[in-house]
Amino acid sequence: MHRPACAQPNRYRKEVAHLAFSALPGIIRCLFAVFCIVSLPFIAQENVPPPKDTQLPAASSAQTNSGAVAPASESPIPGLIRSADQAARNRDYSTCAQLLEKVVAIDPHYKNAWNYLGWTYNALGQYDKAESALRKAILVDPKDPRAYNNLGQALANQKKYDEAIAQYLKQIELNPKDPWASANLGRVYLLMKQYDKAIATLQTAATISPDDASVMFNLGRAYAKANEAEKAVQALEKSAQMQPVPFRWNAVAYEMAVDKLDLPQAEKYSQSAIAATVLQMRDASLEHLTKEDAYMASRIASYWDTWGWIRFQEGNLPEAEKYVKCAWMIHSFSVDADHLGQIYEKQRRTADAIRMYEMALAADSSATETRERLTNLAGADAGIDTMIENGHGLLKEARTIAVKNSHQVEGFAEFWILLSPGPVVRGVKFISGDQELAPFAKDLESISYPNTFPEATELRLLRRARLACTHSSQDCGLQMISSQIVPTEEVTVTAPSVAGYVGRIQIGGNVQGARIRNKVQPVYPDAARQARIEGVVRLHAIIGKDGAIMQLELISGHPLLVQAALDAVRQWVYEPTLLDGRPVEVDTVIDVFFQLNGRN
Repeated sequence: MHRPACAQPNRYRKEVAHLAFSALPGIIRCLFAVFCIVSLPFIAQENVPPPKDTQLPAASSAQTNSGAVAPASESPIPGLIRSADQAARNRDYSTCAQLLEKVVAIDPHYKNAWNYLGWTYNALGQYDKAESALRKAILVDPKDPRAYNNLGQALANQKKYDEAIAQYLKQIELNPKDPWASANLGRVYLLMKQYDKAIATLQTAATISPDDASVMFNLGRAYAKANEAEKAVQALEKSAQMQPVPFRWNAVAYEMAVDKLDLPQAEKYSQSAIAATVLQMRDASLEHLTKEDAYMASRIASYWDTWGWIRFQEGNLPEAEKYVKCAWMIHSFSVDADHLGQIYEKQRRTADAIRMYEMALAADSSATETRERLTNLAGADAGIDTMIENGHGLLKEARTIAVKNSHQVEGFAEFWILLSPGPVVRGVKFISGDQELAPFAKDLESISYPNTFPEATELRLLRRARLACTHSSQDCGLQMISSQIVPTEEVTVTAPSVAGYVGRIQIGGNVQGARIRNKVQPVYPDAARQARIEGVVRLHAIIGKDGAIMQLELISGHPLLVQAALDAVRQWVYEPTLLDGRPVEVDTVIDVFFQLNGRN
């Protein structure tokens, strides 16, 4: 079984991630022209689906490693696997991982389970855990037909390229016609700037998978880096012809812009991607939100950045600034900040350029070329590491709007905010957090927002924002969350569908509808404070009939914040939830917010 999906949340990984779209929903048939959109394509932007180059085994099989079939009536494993399959199809990889962790706990030798779990960790971006699980998969079955490739992916995403290459070669040794390993090996050679090896390996991959647009795209990139411009353009255009969807048009346009290849053609691809996506964003509504709506902001931002970078290469700096700045304000990709810094350099706005490079490195400290640019501008003795630390504060300030604490409350909450050009607020919706802050939805409809629209084309941009209020301040801080990390797993409220007494019900994220009686605030860990780590710890909770926390499991969150969240929430007590007058257990999700005050 192979899951198609998009790359991890890194703006430029769309250039290198080997993606599969062979299993796209049936409604996606074609996108022949800019204004003919039948469906929403998968694209390489958000924090969500795993790369195509990761292989998923036929994990729904109930066959054990020894070959014996476990009767469904005697084991819960087949049911857990089926549920994991469904979660993976829905791109709910946190749930998928939890289910598979239960499988390997029950039977550590269950066929394909460790490989499936490693694949899922890759999808979640938890590459160290993926590496561990996939090494166990290989111990269980040294001839596993997929685990070596998946392990290569986990290692490559940790930039352990030499180790990754060894795993891909092992996969190819087991199966010379493996459709993923050669493609991934070529991609890693490309990342290591070994362009001759990349070209040879990707040519092999293209013979194995002649219809794979991602292989052809990476081959085009390799040709470009090897200064074979004509072959590069041919391969890139063939990639766009093989996969005529906005994501691919944009990827090809961006690569052409980076390598200054046929900029007029790059313009056409970029405009096609933008126009197609705008059409999909015109009817977004807070009453009928979908996961695709949440992804769209990051997509259009990346497409605007591409257009801006084409204009930069053509020397049109005002238009380049307009588009790239809007992209940067929507999501925090380091490459967007770097682009804006380069634009400011060309405009001789040195102070602005330094500021953007500081924020770019705060977003991604491994951006070596950005560091070189900052060093060249500020000087080798300027204290670059200190400047990067300053960038963290600048990042937060750039995304925070002051909101009067008119309700005189304290706490955290998150909201959906729907904007259109102007900007005009089309609506605000409370998502999760402290219920006392829910009335701020009305306040947020009337405040001024930064203009993140480079053009007047009608579309609706869905943003997520986190409101933090304290009694000690007259103003709350509304932090616009980068669209690259917008979570989309909100659970809709579901009522029981069976008659009679129900022992447990499921309700929405952050226990919507359940009133808290005793709430203990988490203690901010010193290590997290010193490292300037903020974020949300998401927990799966079972609340007992008496309102006490019965069961608590981690869904996601930074390791330095998790224990503080668990320690606090275990002490929470809710008012009992009643159904037809009877107390019931509640199955829900709780978000615990960690946010530093000011810039310290």
